[in-house]
Amino acid sequence: MRLRHGLSALILFALSGCVGTDYIGDPLLPGLARIEVTPSHLALQVGKTALFQAIYYDGLGNSVPGLVYNWSSSDTEVVAVDATGKAMTLQTGQARIVAQARGLSSEPALLTVVADSNQVAAVIVTPDSGNLVVGGTLQLTAIARNLSGAVLSGKTFTWHSSAPTIASVNSSGLVTALAAGEANIFAQVEGIASASVRLSVVSTSRSGSFSRNPNTSYNVSGTATLERQPDGSLVLKLGANFSSSNGPGLEVFLSTTNSVGANSINLGKLQKTTGAQSYSVPNNVSLTSYDWAIIHCVPFNTTFGYAQLR
Repeated sequence: MRLRHGLSALILFALSGCVGTDYIGDPLLPGLARIEVTPSHLALQVGKTALFQAIYYDGLGNSVPGLVYNWSSSDTEVVAVDATGKAMTLQTGQARIVAQARGLSSEPALLTVVADSNQVAAVIVTPDSGNLVVGGTLQLTAIARNLSGAVLSGKTFTWHSSAPTIASVNSSGLVTALAAGEANIFAQVEGIASASVRLSVVSTSRSGSFSRNPNTSYNVSGTATLERQPDGSLVLKLGANFSSSNGPGLEVFLSTTNSVGANSINLGKLQKTTGAQSYSVPNNVSLTSYDWAIIHCVPFNTTFGYAQLR
């Protein structure tokens, strides 16, 4: 009888480490609201019309119906747009079409207007986005197409950066990351610009402070730093000020969100609940692959705390 009671007590102790009233689904932090305009780029001849549509997405990614949008054209002599998003092409050139609602503006849609089908109607740059570490480079490539989509050869492009102190670009489209931040790169030929390539540049390390999961009573605090080593490898370091509540099966994860799931990787068991410690990161992971460091109770699928890496 005593043995039975002893086993029951041990089981209850283990379960109390991660479950009970604390076993609640981990919350996903809301993102930023956004407005998407379609089509995102279009080419037409003079005197044609096109209808643009906008959808507002809240911070949880849900579309919000019934909104009235304010539409605008960056060059009303080239393209006029009415209150319904209907655009009329007036003369050759290029205009950016933007929808606004609830104080938020969409990314601009590009509308190019040509006089004949052999003119440059679109400039396409690949890749269309990128993440770089300071000192890194990225080769961009541009092509020009006419109204029917055929590639126009022999074109010389000029390249531009919105933030040349963060990312510079040379005459051949080679981008060099100079400082942490964001920059938009685009190519232009015969007055027609490409859509912007959005680049994020980070330093050789990213760090953040742990916060406790608000749906539990467990505490996690201190700093986490994802750092590139001189040999090129990545290491996740928990600082000397790190502290975590105790529990069975605590492990360290990197994740794209503040919860453990399909887009997470396990770096191994938590070495200790206090103090400095380091974890090797797989070679196929880059400094920008994951945005969160997480302390997670694996047996009961409960996150104790997380740090957003910036």
